[in-house]
Amino acid sequence: MNIYSTNEWKGYGKQNYYHNEYRKEGDEVVKYSCNRRKCFDGHESSWQERETRTASWSVNDPSMPDWLRKYL
Repeated sequence: MNIYSTNEWKGYGKQNYYHNEYRKEGDEVVKYSCNRRKCFDGHESSWQERETRTASWSVNDPSMPDWLRKYL
């Protein structure tokens, strides 16, 4: 379940965008770094999306950022 998403920002290149998503997965909050970019395959352009798990916290973990805790 997605609990918070950051605004999207432009990356390097013309059609390369990033944002972060924070999701509650059971008793854990997981941060994903998401990327989408447009690629040309020789015939047409298509969007490729990728997400990488970058951090996680237990729901009761005191090291979880305070601003994130209020979204639970």
